Amino acid sequence: MTSELTLSAIYLSILSSQAKLRLYDSLWSDPREIKSQLNKSQCTTQDHIAEIYGRDPVLASEAIAERCYKKNISVIPFQDERYPPLLREIHRPPLIIYARGVITNGKMISIVGTRNSDRLSEEITLKLSSALSTAGYCIVSGMAYGIDRFAHLGALNSGGCTTGVLPGGIDTIYPYRNRDIYSMIAASGKSSVISEYPPGIKSGQKWTFARRNRIISGVSPAIVVVQAPKGSGAMITARYAIEQNREVFVCPGHTFDDNYEGCHDLIRDGASIVSRVEDILSVIEPGYGGLISYSDKGGLKDTADTSEVCVKPEFIAPAKPDRADFSAYSGIERELLESIASGNADIDKFTRSSSCSPEAVLGAITVLEIEGVITRKGNTLLLK
Repeated sequence: MTSELTLSAIYLSILSSQAKLRLYDSLWSDPREIKSQLNKSQCTTQDHIAEIYGRDPVLASEAIAERCYKKNISVIPFQDERYPPLLREIHRPPLIIYARGVITNGKMISIVGTRNSDRLSEEITLKLSSALSTAGYCIVSGMAYGIDRFAHLGALNSGGCTTGVLPGGIDTIYPYRNRDIYSMIAASGKSSVISEYPPGIKSGQKWTFARRNRIISGVSPAIVVVQAPKGSGAMITARYAIEQNREVFVCPGHTFDDNYEGCHDLIRDGASIVSRVEDILSVIEPGYGGLISYSDKGGLKDTADTSEVCVKPEFIAPAKPDRADFSAYSGIERELLESIASGNADIDKFTRSSSCSPEAVLGAITVLEIEGVITRKGNTLLLK
């Protein structure tokens, strides 16, 4: 886009009362044409942007464009081919997306959950994110603590692509303790952070988080909710996904655990349960019928897709050799695998003989199922 087109697009994106000005009725029109037809006396800058850039939308848009240029920030209007195609379909989409890094419009899937995650849910998130990344998906999340953090890490550590959707200005690191994720995204050469807010806009206001969540669900055909209590931001994202006609997948949690209460509500409302990565891929990829397994070159490949990609193997379940080798596992996961291999495949019997709690045993089973190492038939576990 030319400079004038970009300036006009920024101008429209920062106006107050966008619906009243009927901007959403002409999203595909030339921004310059839309701007020229507006009654300038009705045009003023939104309050949160005016605090930084002033009330005059002409001067504000010029200042935003200049700051983006100096900070090497991409400005992606709705009409731009780089704009996420699925995001165009949602109710009142962002008129502009600001981005840092490498933008992808390839296959995407969003992973969300609570900030107050437990160790098990974080491990499940890592493995789900890594496996989906290996299958060719860009992992989308909200750059927050907890599940978001591990969703991004799973993709980055497996050499894949991730997109972080920010709740504030595109140049704002929030929360600051996640600054290492920002650095990893910048260094990856294939990932990005995006926001509908220009540089300088502060994070931390509740309404910005809610608006951010509609983008997390909007850019992907599906979301995975790993751990979510009622009233959490992840549940807001899930509701947006339902409204946007996206697929919703849920990792079930422990009975009576309030941190999974939102997940259980979603399941009761018809969301799909995730026990392995194939549960997701078989729905979002028409004709999918393969399992994720090692290729001859030591990478991974999908048996329904012959393309090969190399990843760090510690994040993916190893191929099953002729003799069972559980050296890659430790703790309760290893105890469980050795017990199954020796013939004790009954969940209740193993739980009674184990020094670990029933919750820990069920958590280990879930992790190993997601990795594709074991499968469950009723109360019996089998090695795959």
